[in-house]
Amino acid sequence: MSTSISSMATASRPTRVLSIQSHVVSGYVGNRAATFPLQLSGHEVDVINTVQFSNHTGYNSFRGERFPASHILDLFAGLAANGLDSGYTHLLTGYMGNSENIRAVEEIAKRLLVQTPDLFFVLDPVLGDDNALYVPQELVTMYRDILCPLAKLILPNQFEAEQLTDMKIASVADAKRACDKLHSFGVPNVVITSINVDGDSSQLHLIGSERNEESGATHQFSISFPKLDGYFTGSGDFFAAMILARHASLAPQFGRGCLGALARACELATATQAGVMSATRNYQMSTGVPVPATNLVRGSRPADMVRGFELRIIPSQHLITNPTMVFTATDI
Repeated sequence: MSTSISSMATASRPTRVLSIQSHVVSGYVGNRAATFPLQLSGHEVDVINTVQFSNHTGYNSFRGERFPASHILDLFAGLAANGLDSGYTHLLTGYMGNSENIRAVEEIAKRLLVQTPDLFFVLDPVLGDDNALYVPQELVTMYRDILCPLAKLILPNQFEAEQLTDMKIASVADAKRACDKLHSFGVPNVVITSINVDGDSSQLHLIGSERNEESGATHQFSISFPKLDGYFTGSGDFFAAMILARHASLAPQFGRGCLGALARACELATATQAGVMSATRNYQMSTGVPVPATNLVRGSRPADMVRGFELRIIPSQHLITNPTMVFTATDI
């Protein structure tokens, strides 16, 4: 049975999100992948862009610039000068790219927490994937020591969780221990968005862990879902937005300190994610552009093939508000 997100949003307090991440003119990554789903889900969104590129870096070339921390802080100062920095219930961050931007986010988060002590900071620690970092190594420590203590929810992939915890994740038990270590950094809610274990390349597993900050009670769960092969980009940014959207709507129903909201949010976000990615794959196949069996590294991917894998967010908006697939969280 599906659950309409719009009906849940109207039943809870208004959500106002400040989203700080990348931006592209064409395609769906960073703020382009996050803003519309959040708005469609009934939440107000203000955005600060850490970069502005013509397109995402999965294409063979791109134009644009990375913004310095001074640009990010100047935009926030403009908000503050007009009293527009008040009333944020959530902070969402994605690609930072350098240490100065992490420091800028730290400053913004601390200022927002003074105004709103229960600010829900959703931290997507964009470090890398497929066993490779695509940011400087120093950012691993900065995410762990500077931003984790400020966050309420962290959303690493398997590789990022391994980097942050200095632990190898080869099983669900390993993932549970990694969640515990991430909790020890000060984050009460952890979602390792996908892990590949037991040599089964057809299935991925989400591992979640929510902890009551007062009692220390912990609820850990997993959600299994099929792996779709393809050159998808921005799926993590979209998924982070969907978990925020769902959790913001569900949390008041579960009550302060009660466990269960994160697991339900992940069930619904996974349903939407799976539907959108399936629609994207089907669209790419309909273009007739061949996808080589061998993995193509960045810089060697035909633009028409990459374009076919741009997330089909707009045509799939009905799956954002009312997903048709069903995924169930299992306690672990």
